[in-house]
Amino acid sequence: MSELINSDNMNDADEASRIPAKSDAELFSERQIRSFPRSNKKVPISVSPFSLKSDPGLSHDIQSLFISPHGIEFQVPADFKDGALLKIEVTLPDFWTRKQRVVEYRRIDTPDTFRILAKVIRVEDIGKRGRKKHIIAQTVNLDPSDELVLRKYLEEG
Repeated sequence: MSELINSDNMNDADEASRIPAKSDAELFSERQIRSFPRSNKKVPISVSPFSLKSDPGLSHDIQSLFISPHGIEFQVPADFKDGALLKIEVTLPDFWTRKQRVVEYRRIDTPDTFRILAKVIRVEDIGKRGRKKHIIAQTVNLDPSDELVLRKYLEEG
């Protein structure tokens, strides 16, 4: 009986090793960002490396080139490595008013941003000296209600 169980486990392991693993870059395409309706809206964002501590000195306030629930494309004067995790705060006009149409809870404060955790997929130098970087990042974590607010915002004309 134990021989049968061991041979079954070995077959599963052999089968798993024959299936080629796909990297995040292969599964994700920048077309997912750019093909999203009206993804070229310029949205103010704040980008910083993901960390448990917040260091305002590492944050960069910029505008997105393309944004969608799948990811974000932007240019920044910082060097982020492929695979790095980024904390991105997105500022939408009337964010809290928009979010109240989606959720039914009350808050004392009225937030004007939401956060996205994203993974750097591609980094390209731009400009003669390469001081500025063109970044494409894939969304790793986005609150479902914030995603709905972003989708509705992008659908607006």
